[in-house]
Amino acid sequence: MELKTTIITPYGIEWEGEADYISFRSTEGEIAYLPERAPALMKLTVDVMEIKSGTETLRFAVHGGYVLQERDRLTIVTDAAETPEEISVERAKQRLKRAEELLEVSKSRRERARNEAKLQRHMLRIKIGSRG
Repeated sequence: MELKTTIITPYGIEWEGEADYISFRSTEGEIAYLPERAPALMKLTVDVMEIKSGTETLRFAVHGGYVLQERDRLTIVTDAAETPEEISVERAKQRLKRAEELLEVSKSRRERARNEAKLQRHMLRIKIGSRG
């Protein structure tokens, strides 16, 4: 049995299909989903999500969000889900450098948290974009 899987971003459905296996990092740790697992709602972190569908393995850079597991359906709602092909590693490196500079001069906790989040996203883009 396969998981009917949908990845939704603010721009619409990023990916929809049947998955044999899905792995991602939640706030609870590394999670691997197989079909017919107990229902659950989990919070995603900024990290790589892998989806195995038949002989194909898809990788996405996900930028937080939520995963809802319902028997044979998995719904992922995230701010962004980028494939390696969509990522410019060079641009991510430039933005990472800028985020590091902004982090150094952050004055408030809120500003620091925002810049740390940017740093994480750009590091993830470099990680997934470099491995393609």
